[in-house]
Amino acid sequence: MTVTDNPQIPLSVRETEFEKRRGISRMEIRHGFAQVHVLSIAGETHAGRLAVLAAIARAEISIDFLKLTPSGLSFLISNDVAERAGHALREVALKWTIQQDRAIVLVHAVNIRDEEGMIARIVSAAIASGITLEHIGDMHDRMLMVVAESDAERLLRALAALAEAEGNR
Repeated sequence: MTVTDNPQIPLSVRETEFEKRRGISRMEIRHGFAQVHVLSIAGETHAGRLAVLAAIARAEISIDFLKLTPSGLSFLISNDVAERAGHALREVALKWTIQQDRAIVLVHAVNIRDEEGMIARIVSAAIASGITLEHIGDMHDRMLMVVAESDAERLLRALAALAEAEGNR
């Protein structure tokens, strides 16, 4: 019995766990996205990027996961607005693609950026799974990976194996 569980010890002395344990704490998949890549924009790149974003805003399309590329930009949208996005992009982009049926795989881990090697181990496990990672991003407590919808469960299994090997799940 620990101090936390022992009813003989007054509540004021018992420990309360406020922080999550280090390492991977959970994983999830968010479905229903399309990946937009604007590869070529007419005119100056900065102004072209703004024109693309303005056209998408006029079409009343919400974006996620915005990334700037050397000659354009990319972002995620909901699958159900992909056709509308295509119409908006025809106005302002020279070359673009929209790949539907994408998913975001999220890996939650406390202080992921501060845990030495954790991001590298997660990315290594993802690459070793043979799945194409279309985008990777991170926050203070999670990592996000965009993959084809058909690969999301396989990636989740590979990451679960990593978490188990590290004693985190």
